Amino acid sequence: NVSAMDATQMAALTETQLKGLTATQMKGLTETDVGELSATQVGQLSATQLSNLTSTAVSALSDTQVGSLSTTQLKGLTATQLKGLNETDIGELSETQIGVLSSTQLGALTATALSAMDGTQMGALTSTQVKGLTTTQLAGLNETDVGELASTQLAALATTQLAAFSTTSIAALSTTQLSGLTSTQIGGLTATNLSALDATQMGSLSETQVKGLTATQLRSISAT
Repeated sequence: NVSAMDATQMAALTETQLKGLTATQMKGLTETDVGELSATQVGQLSATQLSNLTSTAVSALSDTQVGSLSTTQLKGLTATQLKGLNETDIGELSETQIGVLSSTQLGALTATALSAMDGTQMGALTSTQVKGLTTTQLAGLNETDVGELASTQLAALATTQLAAFSTTSIAALSTTQLSGLTSTQIGGLTATNLSALDATQMGSLSETQVKGLTATQLRSISAT
């Protein structure tokens, strides 16, 4: 019974022994068992083996263990398993590691975990990945997070996603970021969102973007 091993015994497992662990044995590992493995040992497990860990066991991985995962191992983790990663874990992922996550996997992260990404990590997100982010995740981003998104990434967002940004985040958008938005996206902003833009931001909107404003939005502007 692998789960019955103590810390010394777990640490003594060789690569060959680790690779021989069955799906049933992997599913039986507790958070304590996983915590007793070194980052090197975790890296020796196959993607299939890791995918058999319970979400509780995955959530027990240290930031060092998570940072040691290969791109193949990361791609093999389920959305449920990824949901267990916290902000410290996410902070350990490299730009390359972030880049291999599917939109479904990214969409499973908690809003707090997503917000923990730094500028390099946020900048590594592809348009496809950005499209997979939930409105809850986007609502959890602060002005610094939003400021780290390129205009091309913002342009990939659906109108409902963009409208999920807080007024503080909308107010923090640069004129360069705003210039990349489509008229449809501009037209999808709530009156509250739109009112958060200052005169400089409003003045930077192109004629095409202005034409996307709805009657309700125009009334809200004239009322302020």
